Amino acid sequence: MSAFEALGVLASRWEPLARRLPPSAHRELAALLARIREETPGGPDAEELAERAVAAVLGALPEDEALGLRKETGPSRLAGSPGREAGGFDAGDLCMLVIDGNPMVGPVLGPVRERLLGAPALSEDEAARGGARPADRALLVLTDPRGQHRYPAFQFDPRGRPWEVVLRVNSLLGSAEDPWGTADWWLSEHVWWGRPPSELPGTGQDAALWAAGLDAAGLGEGD
Repeated sequence: MSAFEALGVLASRWEPLARRLPPSAHRELAALLARIREETPGGPDAEELAERAVAAVLGALPEDEALGLRKETGPSRLAGSPGREAGGFDAGDLCMLVIDGNPMVGPVLGPVRERLLGAPALSEDEAARGGARPADRALLVLTDPRGQHRYPAFQFDPRGRPWEVVLRVNSLLGSAEDPWGTADWWLSEHVWWGRPPSELPGTGQDAALWAAGLDAAGLGEGD
């Protein structure tokens, strides 16, 4: 198994592993993964960095747990079939988990992430040029696999300014704490309209959008 394949195994086990690693190991791993992102995939420098990242994790774990992972990620394992043992996770997933705190990884959530990132979006610079305040917690911000921030375009009017109703609904749905769940609500077909709520800002349906947001948050009439 290559070091990159081993990083996929670590990604598939990350939730329990993260609780066992000391802060210093987290910092070292994050720094190495950030450098891996900058390297050409498959290059010798990237492979060396991946080996160091795996070693940083294994060296910080209790010996019994590290031994089990060494057996899983050693060179005699998984020849030709890394995806099966890693559960469909890869090194990029580990980068997102460790560096960005992005939970949308793996074979189940990864496709959802790609669908939501496929919607029109603005970069951080584009959002700022339109007068938005990228630090505003009410703005919905998604992180792509390279760690770049993307601002779904439906949040902005033709002049690039955030729609007030979108900011209000974002806050109601907890966009700062759950950006992906909030984005999925906006970009998925809604039973009330038969189309995504993201198509409605600027169409005179602010009151209906607010009511739908209240309903989604469990705060509608009768809740």
